[in-house]
Amino acid sequence: MAVLPGRIGNWLSLPVVAALFALCVAPLLILFAYSFFQVDFVAISREPTFANYAKIAGSETYRNLIARAFGSAMLVVAITAIIGYPVAWFIAKRVTTAKSTLLTLLLVPLYSGDLVRVFAWRVLLGAEGAINRTLMWLGVTTEPLAGLLFSPLATHIALTYNYLPFMVIGLWLAFESLDDAWIEAAADLGAPAVDRFRRVTLPLTVPGLIAGGLMVFVMVAGDYLTPQLLGGASGVTIISAVNDLFGTAFDWPLGSAIAWTMLAILMFCFGAGALAIRRATLVSDGA
Repeated sequence: MAVLPGRIGNWLSLPVVAALFALCVAPLLILFAYSFFQVDFVAISREPTFANYAKIAGSETYRNLIARAFGSAMLVVAITAIIGYPVAWFIAKRVTTAKSTLLTLLLVPLYSGDLVRVFAWRVLLGAEGAINRTLMWLGVTTEPLAGLLFSPLATHIALTYNYLPFMVIGLWLAFESLDDAWIEAAADLGAPAVDRFRRVTLPLTVPGLIAGGLMVFVMVAGDYLTPQLLGGASGVTIISAVNDLFGTAFDWPLGSAIAWTMLAILMFCFGAGALAIRRATLVSDGA
């Protein structure tokens, strides 16, 4: 098959670029412009000002909500990494014939809607749910554990469940490209299992860990439904605050400023992650 000349290829890609700009970039630019406006009673004043960003920086409530969002994201990234490492290693290095089947089963929960998964966890964690009934049947407790549902614990359990596949996929790709000869050489030189993981396996799979961690981090930080339906009093997040500002409060400029503050932090994390992946890849290639 002949390769299209560069100019024809550029023209063919033009509709895709235009669609991406119209559907992704343009709305973000409009949101960015709105972040410099202010609400004057029921109207939006289009006099440019940094008042919204100053309000975010000076508000302890908004600062705490933003910090809590990214703190929860980092916690879920850590949990999914701990769980995902052995799962990804097992699929990549120990499974041969049923590898595609296991990967498909790993993604099956994602085929259902977010609402279905959240309510499934409400059924499991509720006072009359399967977990409480099992604990009472085993004699571990005499009454249902009220702290299982509508708590940060329930929120983080569901978030871990929802986004674990993305971490596993990133780590699985890293393990697939990992040459077993490096580990065998370390074993032949007398390195114990812990040292082989710390000095060989971990450095060579860091790109997959960072890639999976970035995906999980971004999706957890922007999750709205799970904390709202499982978090109870702790379900108030920076994303729900943005929703309230755009909805009931009709303060689109402040909501836009918060959204762009979150986006700026996420873009910084993406840039740092991309740089870390590049450096880790150069180190592994040099090895």
